[in-house]
Parts: sequence; structure tokens; C-alpha cells
Amino acid sequence: MRTGRDQQSLSYPLRLPDEIQADALRLLDTSREVINLTVTALWERLDEFATRSNRYAYKQIEEMMAPPLAHGHRQWRCEAEQAGRILRGQAERKQQFALVLPLLEQGMIQPKTETKRAGKKRKVIKQALTDLCEINSDGGNAVELQSLIEQACNFYLANGCFPSTYEEMQPIPVLKASILPYAGDDGPEMGQTYRMSYDLDQKRLTLALRTPDVQGTWGRNWREKAVQMKLPDFVVGRAKAGHPLAPTLREIVEADGVRSAVLDFIIEVPVDESAPFAEIQTVLGFDWGVRVLVTASVVDLDGHQIGRPFFLNTGPFDGRQARLRRQIDQLKANVARLEQQRDRYPSGDPRRKPSEEALSIVRREISRCWRKYEARNNDLAHLAANILLVLATAFDCRLIAGESLKSMKSAGRGRGAKGRWRNWRNNSQVRGELWRVLRYKCFLAGIRLEWQQPRHTSHTCPRCGSPANTFRSPEHRSSVSEWGAWLSCSHPQCLWNGSRDYAASVNIARLGAALIRHAYTTGRVKHLVITNPSVQPVSYMGMWAALRLPPLVLRDHLMHSGRIYCNGWKVSVKLRSSYATPIMLRFCG
Repeated sequence: MRTGRDQQSLSYPLRLPDEIQADALRLLDTSREVINLTVTALWERLDEFATRSNRYAYKQIEEMMAPPLAHGHRQWRCEAEQAGRILRGQAERKQQFALVLPLLEQGMIQPKTETKRAGKKRKVIKQALTDLCEINSDGGNAVELQSLIEQACNFYLANGCFPSTYEEMQPIPVLKASILPYAGDDGPEMGQTYRMSYDLDQKRLTLALRTPDVQGTWGRNWREKAVQMKLPDFVVGRAKAGHPLAPTLREIVEADGVRSAVLDFIIEVPVDESAPFAEIQTVLGFDWGVRVLVTASVVDLDGHQIGRPFFLNTGPFDGRQARLRRQIDQLKANVARLEQQRDRYPSGDPRRKPSEEALSIVRREISRCWRKYEARNNDLAHLAANILLVLATAFDCRLIAGESLKSMKSAGRGRGAKGRWRNWRNNSQVRGELWRVLRYKCFLAGIRLEWQQPRHTSHTCPRCGSPANTFRSPEHRSSVSEWGAWLSCSHPQCLWNGSRDYAASVNIARLGAALIRHAYTTGRVKHLVITNPSVQPVSYMGMWAALRLPPLVLRDHLMHSGRIYCNGWKVSVKLRSSYATPIMLRFCG
């Protein structure tokens, strides 16, 4: 997914028809061999890819080597494009490793004891990452840096020492699942490796691929073997608003080894222009909650909170995901039992056949469960992103501020089954997927999205800015709880108390307001910390202006047992606030 100043590239996977699946998979296997040979041959020259001499990666590859296997010049350019993208990404990662290398120390490793196995000290790693980000505010991506630190620690646990070079730690990144971008060809009409046309009125796409046969021979009549594919309505709508780019062919491998080929239909669409900082007056801040997925609040630049907070409660959804995880664990236990039962007999023994047949069925079921699990998480990410955009539009916010927690581990959170599930959920891909989806949707809508420093946002009073403790509940203020759901300010002139998620969302919005003021004054974007004196406390204004909502349409189907659920997510996801029921129905509908 690429972004330009006024355009956004969106990718939609389309499964190829069955009659071309075998040919496409054969093409992908052949291309994967060439790509892996190219990456392996140029791995020693990785540093040369840190400087991009050409926009297209295949041009840089062509300057360095000839094709290892002759499949045609345009075919080689497409294969070289993918190999160059891999090497360029690894070269950038090696530059990030140079920032991490001086920080590696044995204090990051938890030695093995009689009661604990060897592992990583999360607090030491997190502190080193924080110090590095403060020193090199523009020098590295926090997610990438933490990934490199943990990879180096894993190398230490396996070898007893830290790596001295990036190549020592990183094996050659060869492809396991094939992917072939057609950006190196001459376009859909004149291409020598593919031809593609589409009819948006008929919602139909016509595709022809140059593929080898079973003997490895590349035929000349491949243009005559075109197939037609149906375009979904939402893809047609995007295509009418923009224009297609070169597609990408790739394979999907299921857990049981079943392979299928898909075509990534890529469309470049125009985007709305982001508002200049001088015109932004309100900020929507959201926080990853302890008890809820997302909490959102709105503040203005004058130090006032606008309206009431919103809580996106995914408790019923989490329960469904937890049950699905338990089902996967039970199926994995069945796999282990069946494998043990099968291995009691020597290879070739007919008594192994019942276990092998049952293993195939169970593994397919595991694959289906994982697909369902990932699809649910993806749908939830889109739902949460859409709700944040609706709230931003309703309150006329042109900037959304959020804490980017994709790289943070919630280690040691919670007790018992419920706590373990929350810990696992926070470490899953929901938050990273939500941030990715929200980023491109904000870009399309012309709304700015800025990440903020998350440190201390859940332990700072939003009204006076003083440090505050958290407790299990308002009734349990005798003992401080690090992950308590209730925040209480101890400043004698404030004494504000409320949900810690609510307080954190207001603090994140305060940081967004400070970012706007700093950018308007200096012309530079700077992500401040919550303890910075320029981050103003806020006061509560209540209803500031009429919400920009669509006309009221009664949707009784959103109500269940007195609760209001999001449209299409009944008994799964609730959007809660203290607004009146008619207003909440308009938000959720």
C-alpha cells in the first residue's frame, strides 16, 4: 500500500479461476526459484541497496547481475523487482540495527534458574528503546527497533552471545510463499508477461498470464488463454474513482498445505487534502483501554474538553475469540494424539492410514478456525477505525491523536483465565491492524493521524496534570493497583477521579493539541511527552456545539437487553457514552 501527496494505493485480492490455478502456481514456483537465487547472490552486497539509484528496484538489480535463469526479459524484470524490494527492505533494517547495536547488553537477558527458563527482560528492553527514541527522535521506527532488539536477544539465547553484524543475526530472507509483482512489465495493454483489461459496467476483469507448461516450456499463445473474473461492487466503485496500477500475483498456503493463487488488483485513488494546522481547532484522542478496546475524547486548543467520552466495548467479541482459541488448542491436542498414534507403526504400514486421514481433517479444521479468527480481527479493526472517523466527523476534528502500541508487550497483566486472555489479546494483531487501517482511511478522508508518546498517559490527571495513581475501583482506594481501572488524583486542589481509559484518552488529545500549537508556531511536528509544561490541562465544557450527525432513523434492531450495539455487531460490540439513546443510535447505525 503506497501513499502519495494526493493519492492512495489500495489492494484487493481476487482469487484466480480454477482453470488457471495450476498454471499460475507453476509460474509462481518458477519465479520463486529465480527470486531466491537473486537474493542469495546479492546478499553480500546488501549495503549497496541502502542507496536507491532508481525508483524501480529491478533497474538496480539489472545493473548488478544477469538473470540466473532465462525466462524472458520482462519476466526477469518482474522477478528482479521483487528481489530488489526484499533487499532494499533488509538494507533499511540493517541501518536500524546500527542504532540498536551499542545498546545490546547482558542485562537484557534473564538467565536460566531452577524455577525460570532463560528469557528476555522486557522492562530493560523497553527502557533502552525509550532512551534510544528520545536521543534519535527522527532516527528510527519504534516498532522496527524493538523487533531488532528482540531478534538480537533471541540470537543470544540460541548462541550465548550478541551478534556483531546484521548478517550474522539475519539469515538470507528467501521466499517461502511466492509473490510476483508485474510492475516491471510494460503495462496491461502491451505487457509481455500479462495482459489485463476490465469492463466496469459489466463488473468483469479479463486476464491472461504468460506461464510455463508442465515441461517448463514457455508457450507463445498465452494471450489466447484469457480468463474472466467478476469484480466486487466495492472494487468497481474504487476503480471508477481512480485508476488501476500493475497487479501482483501471489500464492496463499493453508495450514494443511493447500495452495491457491490470487491476483492483487491495485487501484490508485485520489484523497482529500489535509487541513493546515492553522485551521484545526479540535482534536480527537483515543486510547487503547484496559477494560475496553478503544476510548475516545475530544478537546479544543483552548484547553477545554468537548462533549463526553466514548467507550468501544468488545467484551462479547473477546469471548467469542477466546472460545475459538480454545477450540484451536483442543484441535492441536488432537493432532498430537493422532501423530503419536500414527507413529506407533512403521512407515508403509496400512494401520497408519486411519490416523493420517483423521490428521488431514483436523488440520483443515484448524486452518478454517485460524481464517475465521483473522477475519474477525480484521473486521473489528475496520469497525473501530470507522467509529473513530465518525466521531471525528461529528465533532469536526481534522486531527486524530492516538498512542501507537504496536510494539509494546503487555507482559504480566492479569491473573487467571480472564487476565491471560486480555494479555494475549493485547499482544495480538488487533491493535496493529487497527492502526494500519485507520492510517489509510484517515489519509483518504483528509484527516491527519498522529501517534503520541504513551508514557504516563494513564497515570496523569487530565484536569491538573499531576501524577495520579490507579485503583481497582472507586471502592478500593486503599491499595494502589498498577493496572487498576480507576484513576484518582491526589492533588488537594483537584481530586479528580474517573476511568483510567477516559483519563488517558483526554491526555492523548491534550498531546495532539500541543502538537498542533507547536506545528503552527514553529512549522515542525514534534511529539511531546505528557509531562512537558507546554501540554495544557483541560476543563470540561459538556455540550459545545451541535453534533454533525445524519438524520435520525430509528433502528430498534441495534437494541438488545437494554444495550445499544454497533450495526452488524449485535451482542458483540457496544459503543457506550452518557449521551441520550437517540444520539447513540445515530452513532451506531
